[in-house]
Amino acid sequence: MTSYQVNSTNGTSNLEIVHSNQDLIMEKRHGKNKILFISLAVGIVIVAAVIVILVIFLKNKGDSNADNQDFAITLEEILYGSLAASGFNATWISGSELFFRSSEGDVLLYNVETATTRTLLSGNSSVLATAFDYFLSPDRNYLLIGHDYQKLYRYSFLAQYTIVNLLNQQTKLVNVSGESILQLASWGPVGNSLIFIMRNNIYYRASAASEEDTQITTDGSIGNVYNGVPDWVYEEEVFSSNKAFWFSPDGTKLAYAKFDDRNVPLMTIPVYGLPGDLNFQYTRAVQIRYPKAGTVNPTVTFHVVNLQNQFSQLILSPPDALRNVDNILATVNWATNTTVTAIWMNRVQNYAEILAYVISDTVATSETIVSINKTNGWIELFTPPLFSDDGTKMAVILSQDQGNNLGGYRHITLFNVNQTSSANVITNGKFVVGEILSWDSNNNLIYYTSNTEEDPAVQHVYSVSTVSKNRTCLSCNTDQSSLSTDCLYNSADFSLDHTHFALKCEGPGVPQISIFRTNNQHVTDWTNGDELKSKLRNKSIPTIKQMSFEVAGGFVAQVLLKLPPNLDTSGNVKYPMVVHVYGGPDSYQVIKKYSMDWGSYLASNKSIIYAMIDGRGSGLKGDKMLFSLYRALGTVEVSDQINVTRQIQLSLPYVDSSKTAIWGWSYGGYASAMALAKDVDGVFKCGMSVAPVTDWTLYDSVYTERFMGLPLPGDNSEGYKNSLLLSQYEGIRKKDYFLIHGTLDDNVHYQQSMLWAKVLEQQDILFRQLSYPDEDHGLATIRPHLYHSLENFLNECFLL
Repeated sequence: MTSYQVNSTNGTSNLEIVHSNQDLIMEKRHGKNKILFISLAVGIVIVAAVIVILVIFLKNKGDSNADNQDFAITLEEILYGSLAASGFNATWISGSELFFRSSEGDVLLYNVETATTRTLLSGNSSVLATAFDYFLSPDRNYLLIGHDYQKLYRYSFLAQYTIVNLLNQQTKLVNVSGESILQLASWGPVGNSLIFIMRNNIYYRASAASEEDTQITTDGSIGNVYNGVPDWVYEEEVFSSNKAFWFSPDGTKLAYAKFDDRNVPLMTIPVYGLPGDLNFQYTRAVQIRYPKAGTVNPTVTFHVVNLQNQFSQLILSPPDALRNVDNILATVNWATNTTVTAIWMNRVQNYAEILAYVISDTVATSETIVSINKTNGWIELFTPPLFSDDGTKMAVILSQDQGNNLGGYRHITLFNVNQTSSANVITNGKFVVGEILSWDSNNNLIYYTSNTEEDPAVQHVYSVSTVSKNRTCLSCNTDQSSLSTDCLYNSADFSLDHTHFALKCEGPGVPQISIFRTNNQHVTDWTNGDELKSKLRNKSIPTIKQMSFEVAGGFVAQVLLKLPPNLDTSGNVKYPMVVHVYGGPDSYQVIKKYSMDWGSYLASNKSIIYAMIDGRGSGLKGDKMLFSLYRALGTVEVSDQINVTRQIQLSLPYVDSSKTAIWGWSYGGYASAMALAKDVDGVFKCGMSVAPVTDWTLYDSVYTERFMGLPLPGDNSEGYKNSLLLSQYEGIRKKDYFLIHGTLDDNVHYQQSMLWAKVLEQQDILFRQLSYPDEDHGLATIRPHLYHSLENFLNECFLL
């Protein structure tokens, strides 16, 4: 829009000069002779002709600008995902077969080697009308269809499930003890056995054809005791899932976690209800067991049930060092049919032990595989370990010192399962391993993703030999087929026998997915992105610019800019800039991944530069930079947003330093407000916070204490005091500030924004505030209003 305005201004200015000249000539017509009148007439004709030509020219120019504007990305295209890329919508169920649902709605099996498709269930089936998920039984005789979804929290929900017999297409609604609304339903790993969770209790059904269920637990109680499903804090911060049970590979045993929340404090959140509905004549409320920093955590216990021996149970104890103190069950996985591993941590997550439990019919014995102690940071071990085929070796991602004062980087580390052993580190270097994808024991290969030493924003898929430790990049030198040559951010899904993989080229161009054999021979293209590419050809797409700047401590911050199309780089035109911050520990935004977001809209449609900065505390660059904010949230990560933004303003002549804003959501809402408050040099003119943390003692214990310790005098009370946004109000006084929050936010409670608003009001600091009744942390149902409100605020801040 800026370039369009400039052209319009120039046009208006030229027309004004012409009209002014015409008036000047006409004033001199009196007292002139005939020749002068004739000359004047000729002059008028010439001027008139010039005016007509200019009007036509400027009209065409304006039409051209209007046409350019027609090619700009619209907010609707961002909100409704029409420019979003398709993900990998299939699941490997063998070495060569994929299970998925087609765009027509059919549930299918596809063999990548024979290129044949088998229809399991037609999309016209009534059971799929409200379906949100579908699962094939291991014996392939049944489908489990989840439908009538009701969201609870980030991962949890209530739903109904229907079993479809694929031999005769008969359907049966799952009914457990007279109820059909369940928290979870899942196949066992063998045959067609099932597990159901209902009212926080676990039920087992030996076969899909059976009508009998065995109730494994009986003490489940909504809001108090959870069996097989996590409570709020474990769902959000530990398991990142709605599931807390794990089958042994042969399906004969079931491990599960039990969470006792009866001593966890209750958080009460009001519900305002539907306008005009008398059922909400009086405000209702929901209550959540929500442990805040320094308060009582849930008590977790770890159990194993023998599904073939009268459902006998064993309780698996934590390690001795964590037995009589607050502990966290971080993750669980089976190594063999009789050995299950668990990772236990202390409350503040700087000490961990990985235990192997050997299970017999009546007893379980345990052995510590490895103990990990971190003195200058926290431990990230929330992903289940991977095991060799025989279950004797375990692979995890652990930080390993790279020597030469480089500090630690996360690398693949092997351990023996049934005995305490030294670590066998099989990757090394100044890069970070992101995920272990698959372990091919027969060929001694582990497949994984990592970024690169040369550019932390690049991610490739690699294999590494567990013997020689030689590594090979699978996404760097593929048989390209239709894959783009700029696949710089990649991930993969491997088939069950490790012979095939789906290579997901996720950017920076339009994402594409192709199927390869693990010898890198191309098999077929899954998605080529042609439809999205066609849409983008008619769009004015922002230009991506990546930069880096030095920050305090000898570190380097990474920057990604989305620049308006046809940007004037000379500095003759100044462009407003919006900095999008998240800033939370181990987060990152600067990666070479395709993205069409609100920033793309602002750059394309409103000629606003959109910036993202990964400073200290961000991931992908090693432990030294990551742990810079340990026990000190709200300090270095905020300083880097301010200082790097100033460096951008000084480095790029086309950035309007008088029109720079910052905004963020959740942790980003906290960081944006902190940046405004601590900015004493006028780097930012205005800022926006969506659902911000304002006081870390009000946020959940597991996340907060991981990075901050306990808010106690003997621990880190001073760090909590320094991190308190509520005391930083004075820096907001001379800036425009917009505070937004949903009242039904179960994650960052509305209380956080209310206390912040109260402080600002008591200090007579003017600000704009927007509350969304009965909206949770994601504000999913009011996104158009949210982004129109943010845009309106920017229009006022930038005088657009």
